[in-house]
Amino acid sequence: MNKSNTAALIFISAILFLQHSHAQNNRIDAKGKGTAQEKYHPGENHGGGKIFWLDETSSHGLIAASADQSAKGVAWNPGKPVVTGANEEMVGSGNKNSEKITILQGDKVQYAAKLCLDFTVTESGVVYSDWYLPSKQELNLLYKQKTVIGGFNITSGIYWSSTESSTTPGTSAWEQEFRFGAQYEDDKDLPNQVRCIRKF
Repeated sequence: MNKSNTAALIFISAILFLQHSHAQNNRIDAKGKGTAQEKYHPGENHGGGKIFWLDETSSHGLIAASADQSAKGVAWNPGKPVVTGANEEMVGSGNKNSEKITILQGDKVQYAAKLCLDFTVTESGVVYSDWYLPSKQELNLLYKQKTVIGGFNITSGIYWSSTESSTTPGTSAWEQEFRFGAQYEDDKDLPNQVRCIRKF
């Protein structure tokens, strides 16, 4: 093969390689379109309420209801001491806590966790019914965004978490006051405020 034929072959190979690479890139671009996750920010209206916390992707997080679900307050329990085992504190555990609480405390009387599990919001024809009472850490995250979310009783409001006390679980659970942010273990029969949340 002479030099001119070799050069022509190299030139044609280079063109074919570039065309193949371009086609591959186009396929990747086409596949990628529409699959990028939407990014959100705290305070944004979404999913029946307002976003108050986002994970590292900014595409998933926690939503708070737009108003309190208990204007006059509601107890954590339905009037009798019960150890529910709802002792998880972490982000993402409030739903599990709420379900444990309602399984053991029943549905005869209204109380904080049941109030949230019964709560629904309909927005643009979509029904959001997966609300729950926030865990201790979820409630603290909500407190940190109280100004962005709004509607809280920040004068005398004390809000229930779904996290049961570890020291006296039969009679106490964690709460947070929304004026200064302190969290306490307190009597389950006290009528505290409730703000339901949901995941998205």
